[in-house]
Amino acid sequence: MARKKNPAADVIEMTPPQGTQDVPEVAQIAEIERQALILRQFGDGLPFDPYRYELIIRDHLSRSAEAMLAAGRALIVARESLPHGDWMPFVERVGIEQRLANRMMQAALKFSDPKTMKLVEAAGNKTKLIELLVLDDEQIAELADGGTVAGLVLDDIAEMSTSELRRNLREAREEQKAAEQLLADKGQKIDTLKANLLKANKRLKEATVDDQVAQAAQDVAAATLGAQAAISTTLADAVRRLAELHPDSGTLIAGHVAQVRAALDELVANEGIPDLAPAAPSWADEEN
Repeated sequence: MARKKNPAADVIEMTPPQGTQDVPEVAQIAEIERQALILRQFGDGLPFDPYRYELIIRDHLSRSAEAMLAAGRALIVARESLPHGDWMPFVERVGIEQRLANRMMQAALKFSDPKTMKLVEAAGNKTKLIELLVLDDEQIAELADGGTVAGLVLDDIAEMSTSELRRNLREAREEQKAAEQLLADKGQKIDTLKANLLKANKRLKEATVDDQVAQAAQDVAAATLGAQAAISTTLADAVRRLAELHPDSGTLIAGHVAQVRAALDELVANEGIPDLAPAAPSWADEEN
């Protein structure tokens, strides 16, 4: 004789979660699917029961970092399964603060990958594991793979106290912020220089040919005056000082002066500058 199907099983499987009876059918189905996904990922294979999950979480809270993650997974199931308004009383009955419950759920999400188990084992206790929440996913993966993050490796984390780990992570964050700020400042300066260059190029394009010629003539005049000043002051003073200290240095001085003349001759030749004769003094044209 065929065994009769237990109608209670259908009731458990198909009854909408608490607080969803007044929700439209499509939304109810979506909510049921979401809670089923949460149960598959974080649950223990049994339907959600708030009183049973209170016991599970209390039991895990008294154990190691790995047990804290199990408690965090159970909290996720409870948070996603309880009707609106029942979450805070549930947390109070468990005996933990809302902030700690949030951190534990964050830890369960962040360390849900089995590859991070070595890092969880290195942390050892729940307080050190919570300190590691400041790391991003890439840093956690790097540590779990045996790499170095914030100057730390797995063995360092295992040997450090919670306060030492917190101090090292804080210092690393401050150094990272300082480096990021430096890069941001440099980037801002580069952007400012680029903007100024674009403005200058725009002004240059908008300037008339006469304006450009006048500006170029001013640039040549300024450079010429600068060269003359350098020869008549800086170079002349240096020549006098050397001649006073070493009267026989005339040949050395002449060699340096020849270099200056050669530079001018090269400029004249390369740029096709006409070789003008020195202007005659005004008295030369006066009649005797």
